[in-house]
Amino acid sequence: MKIVKASATEAERLKSLRLAALKDAPYAYGAEYQVDREKPITFWQQALAGSNWFFTSIDGVDIGLIGVEKAAEDRGSDCWIFGWWIEQSFRGQGVTALMLSAIDKLCIENKWLKQGLGVWPENKRAIAAYLKLGFIEGGQLIPSRSKPGQLYLPMYRNLSI
Repeated sequence: MKIVKASATEAERLKSLRLAALKDAPYAYGAEYQVDREKPITFWQQALAGSNWFFTSIDGVDIGLIGVEKAAEDRGSDCWIFGWWIEQSFRGQGVTALMLSAIDKLCIENKWLKQGLGVWPENKRAIAAYLKLGFIEGGQLIPSRSKPGQLYLPMYRNLSI
């Protein structure tokens, strides 16, 4: 298994993985497949320029995606993890822990020691996975920025140096 930080020239790869995630698990994200598939390549180039994306592959085949960036002040954390996806046949095999470990290194380098992420409260499988990885529930549900009228559960994890 290989987990690598995306380079600025991999917009097509990012788009492909993001669309695979949205098609596979539309219930898990604030974005929609039909909308994102129409976005121009410049959108994906900007996504790479503004955030840190990591691709996960096995034997040259992409099976996962995760993003992390410095958190906005209202997030209650140093960084925000988003877009986390693993191809269905690889779930439950420890891939999530390896992906998190890969971004932990970047977080420590940037002194982002409190990680945060948001999950829809009805996504029990994801919540269970995050709890297993050391995240804790953040309490009050928060209004979604991407889906007006929907609330998400914030979850947090502290890294130690």
